[in-house]
Amino acid sequence: MTPVRIVTDSTAFLDQETVGKYNVAVVPLYVNFENEVIIDGSISNAAFFAKVRSSAKMPFTSQPSPGDFVKVFEQIIKDGNDVVTIVISSGISGTYESALNAAKMVDMNRIMVIDSLSTSGGLAMLVREAAEAAAQGKSKEEITAIIEAKKSKLRIFFVPDTLEYLKKGGRIGGAQALLGTLLKIKPVLHLSNGKVDAYDKVRTMKKALLRIVDELPPAKGAFPLYILHAEAPETVETLKHMLKERFPEAQITISELSPVIGTHTGPGVIGISFYAQ
Repeated sequence: MTPVRIVTDSTAFLDQETVGKYNVAVVPLYVNFENEVIIDGSISNAAFFAKVRSSAKMPFTSQPSPGDFVKVFEQIIKDGNDVVTIVISSGISGTYESALNAAKMVDMNRIMVIDSLSTSGGLAMLVREAAEAAAQGKSKEEITAIIEAKKSKLRIFFVPDTLEYLKKGGRIGGAQALLGTLLKIKPVLHLSNGKVDAYDKVRTMKKALLRIVDELPPAKGAFPLYILHAEAPETVETLKHMLKERFPEAQITISELSPVIGTHTGPGVIGISFYAQ
């Protein structure tokens, strides 16, 4: 059976240990400032948001070109591997279309392209599942079936400090309805069918954190759980404490959002990703 290598994009924001252990190929997105283009993940969030604050214009993000994926796909196939590619939701990025077009250019018989309907920690969770399956020697078709089943159970909830970044970046989706009520509320958002949507609104950050913790299904034993954030270390510790009290055996991974995702959420955002049981 032909071995499989996993490809994803930079919004998964995988740690280098995971990338190295599973030999995951990462195709970056881009953040475009007025006079500079930054490769996603090439600078820290602290440096990135400092640059945002000092810029006269808000940056915008852009997807990889099909050519970016073609280079990666061709090399992997040349090395004797099939490819399973899992990328950021098509509802918030054109990356899936770029990857699919690249697969058509290279060899659709050797490449599977999956729309995660997710991003950030949710995408990272799917990539880890795929990488484990590849390490066990499963075929690209078997891995694809596993990921398609898993992604239907994946949930992401998040609380931005402000909706202004989502609004300016054009990714506000169903959360548009919350604009104009922002002064006295904390919006609880989620990804629904791969797009940002409003889920609830509460009065304080503490209530918002409790609200997203309440979305976790009753669980016994160990299960994967991601805490996602951008420049919100104190809130991370508060949320981690809440989660550990309720789910002491949860395998918690704390992950920053990549600058591309941070462009749209802004600093201070916090969230969780998990599998609904």
